[in-house]
Amino acid sequence: MIQGLSHMTFVVRDLDRMSDILTGVFDAREVDSGARQFSLEVGQ
Repeated sequence: MIQGLSHMTFVVRDLDRMSDILTGVFDAREVDSGARQFSLEVGQ
């Protein structure tokens, strides 16, 4: 059974929409990466 997933890269045109999909469908959470949040972590 998978307990977590880290470091996946998606190249997308609409980052906000992709973020909504990942957080809504996969229960991902945003990870603070400094000045700009651009990473999502799934399975915590």
